[in-house]
Amino acid sequence: MSIVPPVPARLRAVAAGMSLVTSLGLAGCGHGSGRPSSGPPPSGPAPSGPTTGSLATSWQWAAPRPSYVGMPGTDDAGVAVTFGHSHVVLLDGSGKVRWSVDQARVRDVAPRLTADAVLVATEDGMVALDRATGALRWTASIGERANAPVVAAGVAVVSTWEGSLVGVNVADGSVKWHTPLPGPALGPAAVSGDAAVVSWEADHGDGAGVIAVDAATGRQRWATAVPPDGVSAPAVVAAPGTGPSMVVVAAGDIAAHALSADTGAERWRVDIGGAGSPEDAPLDAGGGAVLVADRLGGMALLDAVDGRSRWQVTSDGAAVRGGPAGPGPGGGYALPLEDGRLLLAGPGRATTMADPAGRVSGVATGPGGTLVVGVREAADNTLTASTGW
Repeated sequence: MSIVPPVPARLRAVAAGMSLVTSLGLAGCGHGSGRPSSGPPPSGPAPSGPTTGSLATSWQWAAPRPSYVGMPGTDDAGVAVTFGHSHVVLLDGSGKVRWSVDQARVRDVAPRLTADAVLVATEDGMVALDRATGALRWTASIGERANAPVVAAGVAVVSTWEGSLVGVNVADGSVKWHTPLPGPALGPAAVSGDAAVVSWEADHGDGAGVIAVDAATGRQRWATAVPPDGVSAPAVVAAPGTGPSMVVVAAGDIAAHALSADTGAERWRVDIGGAGSPEDAPLDAGGGAVLVADRLGGMALLDAVDGRSRWQVTSDGAAVRGGPAGPGPGGGYALPLEDGRLLLAGPGRATTMADPAGRVSGVATGPGGTLVVGVREAADNTLTASTGW
């Protein structure tokens, strides 16, 4: 049986006392109305509460029992995912398996797809698989549990649960640099040009911050403290016009913080009603907006320039593992909830709940604008691409 990585105690308490729901199928039924929004009123029609989910299956792939399906990694042409902590599979945009390979000790975080490789985090580093064949290209041994990789300046960068940021040469797997962080990083890094950005949080909530390093050398460019006790992974958001990009995190003061990607200076802070979770990175929503999820199961669409609220929704769940996906073709977003449901919402559309037969490992926007959902802890653990979100 696969083991899900432990959730830090300060985040685990959020979901305590919540009852697990019965499996009802991906397009299942809602679970009552969401709690009133604690933030600014949403733009467009206000939802009256979650209704029946409207997802329509485009394709589905089932992992061999009893393997867990991890978080999907996607691009315009394919989907990669780990299963059973011992295999990696690559599917094309129609759900056809291109290859499936044995690879011991892979983690259930999202693989990174490049033009010619699939980069996969492991319990002690990272491996690169040939995208065409699945053949092993290289293994990078770090000795620490890696998060989902990102790529900048020809370097694959991973943050680790033990509190490091590591740069690996994409061409041959050699470790170029290894930079210690002040505390563990339980979520992935992000890329800003030729820099990598990561958030960290000390055990017991004793401190937290965001650090940017040169991706080629690991040299620190800036470091900024943020309030601890619930900090998300970072997202880099393009600002309209010629201004610098923003690095956005949700922090322990139940607020979203935007930092200059160039200097780390804070540009704005906006209350969002909940603190962050390490795996729930915000999203660049396009059009100068950023979507920020919080660990109380809410989402807020904010203006990247000044943090002004464009739309906000809350739920009666908690969000701990797997961040949001979107925007979908209709402008909607999907957020996995810890009790197994999937919150589907967006500006100007009804708020709905889907209830997969199991718990959602992660979601991603897949080829053709589909919503790709990985499921664990079900009789049949699946990877499903759906429309209608």
